[in-house]
Amino acid sequence: MTSATMAVVERHIQPCVNDPGSCDYLDGVYWMHDVSMLYSYIMWGVILGILAVWAILRLISPSRRASVPKAELETQATAYPRGAYYRAWRSVAATRQRYLLPESFTSFFGRVTRIQVLILAIISGYLLVFSLVAIIYKTYITPVKGTNLFNTRTGMAGFSDRIGVLAYALTPLSVLLSSRESILSLLTGISYQHFNFLHRWVGRIIFVQSFLHTLVWTVIEGKLYQPQPSVYQTFIAEPYIIWGCFAMLFITFLYVFSLRRVIQWTGYEFFKKSHYVVASLYIGACWGHWDKLYFWMLASLIVVLLDLGLRILGIGLNHIGYTKSGSVGFTPAPATLRTFGTGPDTVIRIDFSHPSPAWKPGQHYYLCFPALSIWQSHPFTPSSLPPTAGATPHHTYIIRALSGETFRLAKLAREIEGTTTPVILTGPYGARVTPETPNLLAVAGGTGISFSLPLVLEAAGSEAHKAGLVQLVWVVRRARDLAWVKEELGVLRARAAEGRVEVRTFVTREGGPMEGDGEEVVMVDGGKEVEVEKMVAVVDVDDENPQNTEASLDVSALVEESRGFSVTYLDGAHPDLGTVVDDYIERSPASGGRIQVMASGPAGIGSALRSAVGKCNDGRKVGRGEEKSDVGLYWDDRFL
Repeated sequence: MTSATMAVVERHIQPCVNDPGSCDYLDGVYWMHDVSMLYSYIMWGVILGILAVWAILRLISPSRRASVPKAELETQATAYPRGAYYRAWRSVAATRQRYLLPESFTSFFGRVTRIQVLILAIISGYLLVFSLVAIIYKTYITPVKGTNLFNTRTGMAGFSDRIGVLAYALTPLSVLLSSRESILSLLTGISYQHFNFLHRWVGRIIFVQSFLHTLVWTVIEGKLYQPQPSVYQTFIAEPYIIWGCFAMLFITFLYVFSLRRVIQWTGYEFFKKSHYVVASLYIGACWGHWDKLYFWMLASLIVVLLDLGLRILGIGLNHIGYTKSGSVGFTPAPATLRTFGTGPDTVIRIDFSHPSPAWKPGQHYYLCFPALSIWQSHPFTPSSLPPTAGATPHHTYIIRALSGETFRLAKLAREIEGTTTPVILTGPYGARVTPETPNLLAVAGGTGISFSLPLVLEAAGSEAHKAGLVQLVWVVRRARDLAWVKEELGVLRARAAEGRVEVRTFVTREGGPMEGDGEEVVMVDGGKEVEVEKMVAVVDVDDENPQNTEASLDVSALVEESRGFSVTYLDGAHPDLGTVVDDYIERSPASGGRIQVMASGPAGIGSALRSAVGKCNDGRKVGRGEEKSDVGLYWDDRFL
């Protein structure tokens, strides 16, 4: 999109008066430019068509309840779907899960499912084909007026413009894939964070296209066109070329500083803030580079501003209201902080009650702690249930203290023991993930309990799940970690005693309850007698006032076995999640329908579950009505 293209515009207005070769070349460039615009429109037609079909499929998705006789549902008999439409639908879903749920090429793409890799491959293949077809692969040697020099004109100009146009057209898609207030989530029902993988790779495709576009036109204007260096000097001084250089600089910055290793060096907050600012500058520079394609940049800018505006509105809805003095103002939530553990085992529990829009189990908020910084906010999932009608919402968050903000938060928690700290929250975010099937297996690793716990609490108290098996599997490092959610586990114990839920805890770094003062014998793990101790809630060794955070912690009460509640010590090993899933499927009642696994925690757990769940799916069996071969998995990860 340089002097050749501008010459084409002139050619379109008046007859060509150059030599025949130049005229043919300019006609070809103009035609290729028209085709490039057509291809960009077709690409978006395909994207919008896919989204429309996806939304329609969500609307016509069959219901199991409508496919099972009402009498069998009411009596919780061993019912199976009678409708061929429902069985065929679920059979296709099970087949897709079996082959596309596991991970592939993890060394290159990371821990993502095959379906995400497949979508990326389709996008890449589509762009590759439409970047190379309808290009005039012909070379023209044309004279330069008033000299004995010749220009070399090839299809490189049309190819360069093609990938430039496609890069412009991809920019709104990349922005949509990164948006927290996601239109894509509304249409597809998929939570915004699951688009992060495609956002990263679409951005990298745009970087490659921009680099090739810049390189090709540099070769054309700096080598193939004559005389040199005057042609290149005139070219590089053009305002639109200067804007193009800035755009290339910005997209290079976005690519380099989005690499995982670079993010580790610079910190996530620098990445997030700089990415937002530089992406906006890139959009502006692209607009300045070629304003005839402004509509792609305008669409991108609208999405950026809409996302930002909705975030600000969300903060207002959460915090603007009547203050204690009776006037309208901004009121942050007063939160209490408690710490558990030491060093890398440090975990923070945050509790506060604050009037805010209700959330659904599994959704998350972005929390900002002004006492630390007003410029940082991080996503955390409430481990508490949404409020009942008319009640003030109570938020509980379980956070592992790592480095950066969470490390400083743990330090703050010890400094303000007994008082509160203000919290600003934005959200809730994420699609509704409440399972529709009575058979629910929730798996949590460490602080992933924040995601799984409210799902299980809701299911354990729901009549809709009485026909199925609700089970929570929690993998923790030490038995004392159960104290993070001591009160909530008490509720689950009561539900387990009623036969409404099962809780299985795996302790990976202990071979049995630790010995110490206050020993007593209890029954855990299948009736084996082991000794446990009464412990003191530990604090960081660097804490200057450890007495401020000490609290009596009866580990024996936490791990005490009761009906539906068990603790297994693995002594340095990890549970075989494949066996856990198989055991659950074997024990789940057929009347509960298909099986839904909901999980959160370390990435390794997600990989193991994808493999295990994928193997359990069998489309042919589901087609015959065997719903236990239809196993779904929702993996909660905001950093895909």
